[in-house]
Amino acid sequence: MASNRRSAVPTLRFPEVPAASVSTSSGPLGAWMDLSLPVDQRVAALVDALTLQEKISLLNSKSGAVARLNITAFNWWGECLKGIKEDNPDVKGGTVFPQPLGLAASFDEKIVFDMATIISDEARAKDNEEYMKTGKRRLLNCFSPNINIYRDPRWGRGSETYGEDPHLTARMAVNYVRGLQGDHPSQIKVSATCKHYAAYSLEEAEGFTRVSFNANVSKRDMEDTYGPAFEACVREGRVRSIMCSYNSVNGVPACASSELLESRLRQAWGFDGFVVSDCGAVQSVFWPHKFTTTMPEAHAASLKAGCDMSCEDYGALNDAFAQKLISETDVDQAITRVMTAKFNLGMFDPPTKSPWANISTDIVGSAAHRSKAREAAQKSIVLLKNRDLGGGKTLLPLIQHALKKVVVSGPMAAESEYLLGNYYGIPEGGVVLPFTAIKNKLGEEKVELHWGAKVTGWDTGGIDDTVAACEVADVCILFLGTTSLNMHAVPGNGYDMWSPVIEQEGLDRTDINLPGMQLDLVKAVARRTDTPIVVVLIHGGPLDIQWLEESDRVDAILTAWFPGQGAEAIADVLVGDVSPAGKLPVTFFYNNYTHQQPMTEMDMRKFPGRTYRFAQVPVLYPFGHGLSYSSFSYSGLQVQPESTPEDPYAHVVGLTVTNTGPVDSDHVVLLFLAPGSQLSSTHARRGLPGRQLAAFMRLTLRAGQASSMQFRVPGKLFRHALHAEAAPQLIAGEWHVQAGDISQALEIRPAILGASIA
Repeated sequence: MASNRRSAVPTLRFPEVPAASVSTSSGPLGAWMDLSLPVDQRVAALVDALTLQEKISLLNSKSGAVARLNITAFNWWGECLKGIKEDNPDVKGGTVFPQPLGLAASFDEKIVFDMATIISDEARAKDNEEYMKTGKRRLLNCFSPNINIYRDPRWGRGSETYGEDPHLTARMAVNYVRGLQGDHPSQIKVSATCKHYAAYSLEEAEGFTRVSFNANVSKRDMEDTYGPAFEACVREGRVRSIMCSYNSVNGVPACASSELLESRLRQAWGFDGFVVSDCGAVQSVFWPHKFTTTMPEAHAASLKAGCDMSCEDYGALNDAFAQKLISETDVDQAITRVMTAKFNLGMFDPPTKSPWANISTDIVGSAAHRSKAREAAQKSIVLLKNRDLGGGKTLLPLIQHALKKVVVSGPMAAESEYLLGNYYGIPEGGVVLPFTAIKNKLGEEKVELHWGAKVTGWDTGGIDDTVAACEVADVCILFLGTTSLNMHAVPGNGYDMWSPVIEQEGLDRTDINLPGMQLDLVKAVARRTDTPIVVVLIHGGPLDIQWLEESDRVDAILTAWFPGQGAEAIADVLVGDVSPAGKLPVTFFYNNYTHQQPMTEMDMRKFPGRTYRFAQVPVLYPFGHGLSYSSFSYSGLQVQPESTPEDPYAHVVGLTVTNTGPVDSDHVVLLFLAPGSQLSSTHARRGLPGRQLAAFMRLTLRAGQASSMQFRVPGKLFRHALHAEAAPQLIAGEWHVQAGDISQALEIRPAILGASIA
């Protein structure tokens, strides 16, 4: 893991805390201020000193101050999805990384860990500065990461997630949590919050909203789809906080579900942190879920189910106590968990004792951090298409061609906010636009910008101008996509509201086509010129770009997702300084998929099926698709059992990958497990996934270089529920291990498993 030391950063000088300022009625300093005592004893002493009303006030996300005990107010609500988002829009947040879906496309666990480490460094720097100025603390808790499964391509918040695969999501989640929370033996650097638990994946559909929707989830789907990433957050990441979601699960609001919060989260998985509600989710237990008849009952039901903190208000607990719906013991359980988190963050220790006391704001948005954001964006880019122009030559990389004039057009080419996605702060160091980055690479005299089209709406005014420019250009690069913004400033006319084809919190897309006249822009250039065309997509979720894929006039397509401050990475890939190696973390379906699949259908297997694991219809681009400027071969696939007492059915897979092309390049190896023919013949009855990601690795290979590697396939991947409400069991029979274009069968024998294939 990365070191938390910053030897080049000057140590901050914190003022000493006068002893009188922490004196209390229980003693000179209070036992909770005694650093020699274990944390649990310090917490117990503090809880004992608090009144009931004080305890309840500290269970709000915007917790109040208790002056007599020297407890300052603290806002637990911090956002750092891919960088710090400040409450004040005029305050610069720091470094902005690509949207998580783009990070998932990197299939690089380390880049996620590095990002989270940088975020926590910048948060601690800002906290140190705040303490020096005011004596208060801030940004030590983040309501991130979002680890819900991206099960429907229309979901407005899908770009916040790490894609549609539970294993990929789990690995990224664990690395995010570890990077954010740090590896100090006794203190948490910044506490992470894995959200939204559980089965949250729509904003509005078929008359429901996220705060009124009841997700009917089978036991099987909870085990193999909606739960694994949260379990990994708890068991491996040791995350300190879990956020319960707005929706109900099988008729019970998530924040009032003892099945989710106690039986599964705490008892089965061993979670020992605190649970916080999504903001307003405790109130929605009463309305609109109507799970209780009064607001105090809703607050009582949530507290007793295991929701320790309410974002934003738990005030009705006072009424709940007066009505004898809860006891002070119930409150004590919650406040103990919340205060333990504060102690683990060092908030009751002298700041000079902090392992991160030497981090100053000099590092916020530093050149080194922006460079890491650019690297993350480079790794996230996926080359979807690179058409053979004849003789094995392709349009990309552009370095192959003598270019005298390049036209850059499209709504995403020169608008910084379109690059940032959502939950972003104002970037320290600014944002380099794609147009500017290309101009810097190729020379200002060669590159010109044309508007082309808006993101939405039916204005065709810029199309003719772009076509005319492209007619005399060597290549036309069109930046197209979607946005998380729901307004567009019109000079002299205020704002135009956009139709629901954008993707953002609170708003799902109604289809997955390119919105507005953007496709018309491409078609006009394609039909009225013979200039080579590159399309660069700036977007969150999957798009149906069938026309672009099938047209012999569109020579190359790449997706850069929402790249944050990493737009220069697009130019790096276009010209060939970097070979693209990203792979799709989601399936790109055709638009008719959305006509066949209601958003409210939670069953992963019901026709037409959800995600690559269960889809039963043709797709435009499959999960894991991604091209390169080089080529790679696989050889020597071997599968051997590796039985241990803890995992008797684990296997080790070995293989060799060779870069057979002329270009040094990263390469992502994806290892899948698929049922063999005998199991596949009963696929519909068993509900087995067509294939499932078992392991992945990103590596760098020079041209001609070979690398041998091993993967461990855990035995739990052979466990599946045969029916919706059944428990998972080991499925004996022939399974196939697939890597790249090669596969090898391995047989799990019934005699070994003691199970029947029937």
